[in-house]
Amino acid sequence: MENKFQTLCQDVITKAGYNLLKVTWKNRELCFYIDKEGGINHNDCETVTRLIDPIVEANDSDLGDNYSLSVSSVGIDGKDWE
Repeated sequence: MENKFQTLCQDVITKAGYNLLKVTWKNRELCFYIDKEGGINHNDCETVTRLIDPIVEANDSDLGDNYSLSVSSVGIDGKDWE
């Protein structure tokens, strides 16, 4: 499932100036981890969420009815990777 959404959203994220590092599906949460030169802030996460939300919604039949979508960075120390 992660690969599907990474493939579907990669281009739009890249064109917006971000790097898509990883997509995870855990506890009914689809999370996209992004980065860019200079780091990521809350506004960046909101921007990417708005860009990918229509793509995810158009392809969410595998996710079921109740899921959440989030966009995050890996954090300063990378702890979000664990």
